[in-house]
Amino acid sequence: MTLFDFLTIPLFQKALTAAFLSGAGLSLLGVVILNLNLTTIRFALMHIALLGAAIAMVLGFSPLTGAMAGIIIASLLLGPAGDFLNMDTGVSGVLFMTGSLGLAFLIFYKAGVPAMDAFALFSGSILALTALEIWVIGGLAVLIILIFFLFYREIQMVLFNQELAESLGVPAKEIRNALLLLTGLAIGVNIRMVGVLLIDAAVLLPAVAALSIAKSLRGALLLSAFFGMVSQVGGVAFSMIYDCPSGASITLAAVLMVCLAAIYGHFVKSIRR
Repeated sequence: MTLFDFLTIPLFQKALTAAFLSGAGLSLLGVVILNLNLTTIRFALMHIALLGAAIAMVLGFSPLTGAMAGIIIASLLLGPAGDFLNMDTGVSGVLFMTGSLGLAFLIFYKAGVPAMDAFALFSGSILALTALEIWVIGGLAVLIILIFFLFYREIQMVLFNQELAESLGVPAKEIRNALLLLTGLAIGVNIRMVGVLLIDAAVLLPAVAALSIAKSLRGALLLSAFFGMVSQVGGVAFSMIYDCPSGASITLAAVLMVCLAAIYGHFVKSIRR
């Protein structure tokens, strides 16, 4: 089958729509993660997803429901917890990560729930998304883009220097906490698309590629959205044509974007010399 043949099938139409929406909106949060040095946060949220799945299974709910609930709660608590403990948000993320993993394994052992059902979260498939989940992805993408559009200057100041932003009357902590919540939601949504282990491909790698060649925050956001759309839509299309796992295809496409951006940046610098 050719790509055009796949485009006539509703299942693949939904997958490509989800990839486009995720790349356009959710990839923007990678710029926030890198600028605020929150790379440990994503690991914390992944481990908290596992804890949430374990608790949900004990209570008789779906592991994915528990994982999403855990991510949302943790996203709301990470910022305030760091302030209360007088820790950097990234450091408090390490505390959440190790504590949640320990609790998850304790629950698996004591409650006797099948751990492999929870670890199934570590794999994902964009082809398994329901129509409701695609609407959720679209709504979250629109919300993220709208927030960056309406509060661009405030977000720019927080990413540049949080203390300076506070001194100028910008509600820096509130903006940081809101960005953490959006990051958590984006990670939770992408679990269904690529799985926990490949989450960086959807959220982080487009921003890595963008920041390697962008000259401003606005440029980084636009390029991150572009690289996110190309890598996710391109990865899904590749998986359709060559019968490959969609999550792995998206990941390799995102890695390719990073490599091409790095080569382009090096080429531009060599010309300017």
